[in-house]
Amino acid sequence: MDTSPIAGFVAACALIAACDSQPAVTFVANGTEFSVLSLTDEQDNCDAPGRLGYLTWWDGVTLRGCWVRQGGQIRMRFADRDDLRIPVGDFRRTEIADYRNRTLD
Repeated sequence: MDTSPIAGFVAACALIAACDSQPAVTFVANGTEFSVLSLTDEQDNCDAPGRLGYLTWWDGVTLRGCWVRQGGQIRMRFADRDDLRIPVGDFRRTEIADYRNRTLD
């Protein structure tokens, strides 16, 4: 029995799983004090209704935190930093948000 197709399938699945190791970014905002604030729809270890987000600074350092919508703002919470508040209107949808029909409402 030729196992080449099975081995190829297993390798392809492993490659796809390795490439999809980070949650998909659904919204992004650029800022003057930071480079990019990226929001995902993954719960990770955030308390509901919080979701996982990434804050990237101009020097390339990235912090993980939890975000929630509060009125017209997104509040990003970090373990050892002050909360960051960004107006909802500063965010733009990614193609993934369009595909998944996600909104910040």
